[in-house]
Amino acid sequence: METFGQRLRQLRMKKGLNQMQLAKGIITPSMVSQIESDKAKPSYHVLGKIAEKLEIPLDELIGNLEMNLVIISEYRLAKGMLSAGEFSGALPFLKKVIQTNNGKLDPFEIRYDYAFCLLQLNQLREAEETFQQLLEHAQSKSGSLILVVRVYHQLGQVELKRRCFQIAEHYLKKAITQLQSSNLKDVHLQCSLLLAMAEIQQKSGQLKQAVVTLQLALPIFEEREDIQGLGNLYMKLAQSFHVADQYEQATDYAQRAQWCFEALNNKSEKLTLEVRLAVLQGEMGNRDKAISALESIVEDYRRLRRDEEAGITVTELAKLYLAGGKLDQAEEACQTARKLLPTVHSNQAWVARIQAGISQARNQQTVAVKYMKQAADCFKLTECHTEYEETMQELSRLYESHNDCQSALRVMHEMWSFNRQAREQRGIVL
Repeated sequence: METFGQRLRQLRMKKGLNQMQLAKGIITPSMVSQIESDKAKPSYHVLGKIAEKLEIPLDELIGNLEMNLVIISEYRLAKGMLSAGEFSGALPFLKKVIQTNNGKLDPFEIRYDYAFCLLQLNQLREAEETFQQLLEHAQSKSGSLILVVRVYHQLGQVELKRRCFQIAEHYLKKAITQLQSSNLKDVHLQCSLLLAMAEIQQKSGQLKQAVVTLQLALPIFEEREDIQGLGNLYMKLAQSFHVADQYEQATDYAQRAQWCFEALNNKSEKLTLEVRLAVLQGEMGNRDKAISALESIVEDYRRLRRDEEAGITVTELAKLYLAGGKLDQAEEACQTARKLLPTVHSNQAWVARIQAGISQARNQQTVAVKYMKQAADCFKLTECHTEYEETMQELSRLYESHNDCQSALRVMHEMWSFNRQAREQRGIVL
């Protein structure tokens, strides 16, 4: 059976109103969104005002809400945990609701939440099985087209976690095609699909296509007047152009994103963009200005007690110090970053790469090799395949420069072997 939030959404869309129009003079648009996603319960007074705006009797709006309060309470509790990212806590509640639901709650919606929870807990086989069962129902005569799209989306996420990029892209294409061919208007889902597709394309090396996909999402976010989402999208575009070495466009989109986050006064996101801009400045030759900006950002992160972000920023500082020949400052920054970052983190690998560079500049061959090996191992552990390959090539060149050709060849063989295994796992090798 449909929830109140689903009922309200259907009645609003039938009336031809958006959330802002329905909310005007009653509550905030964000509260309408919360109610429609069943995360908030309106008062009786608010229900009356909403019924007036929709020009329907209050009884028609409320519908049959005489459900089992225990089941509803447990399901709402599970939904709240899902929203808070507490997936381990939500899973037993969802299992219980599935077992005890007497048909008053939509069983397929509950199973969707259950499968989503499994996915977030990396229980991929169980998640895939549940999503496939949901897909069979959704594609039946009694099924729902919107559920088909949502399930394809999540099956794509399952394969993305498995790093099976070709299969993930296949599911996302199906989801996008289904949504486009229908008369359904769900801009939130449309944006989620495009962002997921861009992530898959970026991780599989299709950088130009990822940029095109992200740009398709731009007008949708602008139409929604979603400043937070637009800022996040601009940031993704900036990162994609940066990876493609198109620094001017990367800077432009990073600046646009900063304007969005300034409007929202979102300090954390703003700092992330300021780091990106500072890095771009450094790579375009304004090294002193970039160092000054990054040093200030580190202090801001420290005040916010955001150690991981501070560690990432200090790593970027260390790169600039090394590039400028400031070896002592670079070494000190590396030590600071190591303390701030989690033990297993891709930036720990970058710190080791920088320390190898410092050692090379000091003609400490043995130490440089040690740190380069550490960097390669950490990149492998954190599944940064491109960085792993670059580091192994650098290590091989390091051996070769000191006439240790046997070690240089051994390193390259190890890299080729690992890359072949990785490609086979992702379905690239036929």
